[in-house]
Amino acid sequence: MTTQRLLSITLSLAALALCSSLFCAPLLAQEKSDQEKVDLAKLALQLKDRNAETRRAAIEALSQSHESAAADLLLTVLGDADQNVRSEAMLALGEVSYAKAAEPLVKFLKSAHSRDRRSAAVALGMIGGDQAREALIAALKEPSPEDRESAVAALGNMGDARALDEVVKMLTDMHHFVRASASVALGRLGDKRAVDALIVALKDTEASVRAGAALSLGELKDKRAIEPLEKLMASEKNENVRQQIEYALQQLRTLPAF
Repeated sequence: MTTQRLLSITLSLAALALCSSLFCAPLLAQEKSDQEKVDLAKLALQLKDRNAETRRAAIEALSQSHESAAADLLLTVLGDADQNVRSEAMLALGEVSYAKAAEPLVKFLKSAHSRDRRSAAVALGMIGGDQAREALIAALKEPSPEDRESAVAALGNMGDARALDEVVKMLTDMHHFVRASASVALGRLGDKRAVDALIVALKDTEASVRAGAALSLGELKDKRAIEPLEKLMASEKNENVRQQIEYALQQLRTLPAF
C-alpha cells in the first residue's frame, strides 16, 4: 500500500469521526426518534388487535420503553375487555412508575374483579406518591382479606413510613396471611418504631407471621430484638421460622455496641 493511499484512508477516518461527533450525531438522534415514533405507531395498532395475545405482546414491548408516549398508550389499555390484558397493562405502568397512572389505578381498587384490584394495588405500590399511599391505606379497611393483604403488601413495597401506623394495625387482622404480609411490610418501611409491635408478633400462633416478624426485625437492625429472638429460638419448632430468626440474629449481632 502506498504512502499516499495510507494518507487518504487516515484522512477519511478522521473525517468520519468528525462527522459523527459534530454533524452526524444530531442526524442519528433524529433518526432514532423517528424510528421510535414508527415503533410506537405499530404498537398502538397492535393494542387494538382482536387477538389478546397480540395486545399483551404490545404491552410487554411498551413496558421496555422510557418514553412517556409509551406509558400514555398503556393507559388506553386499562379499559380492555380482557382481564389478562388489563392486568398486564397495570403492572407495566407500575414498572415504569408512571405517576399519571395513579388516578385511574386507584379507581380499579373498587373493581368488581379481584384480579383488577390486586394488579392495581401492586402497580400503585410501585408508583408511590401521596394519592397511591392514601388509596392503599383506605383499602386496608376492605371486607375482603385478599384485598387487605394486597394493600398492605403494596404499602410495604412503596417504602413510605407515613403508612407505618396503619400497617402496624394489620398485625392484629383476623386472617393470618394478612398479618404475615404486614409483618414483612414493616421491615420494608424501614422505621424502627415498628420494633415493639414486631416483637409482640413473634408470639403469633401462625408460623408465617412469626417468620415475617423475625425477618423484619433483622432488617430494622435494632438490638432490642436480640433477646426476644433468642428466647423464641429456644422453643421454636418451625424450620422456616428458625431460619429467619438465625438470619435476624446474624444481622443484629454484627451491629456496633453504640
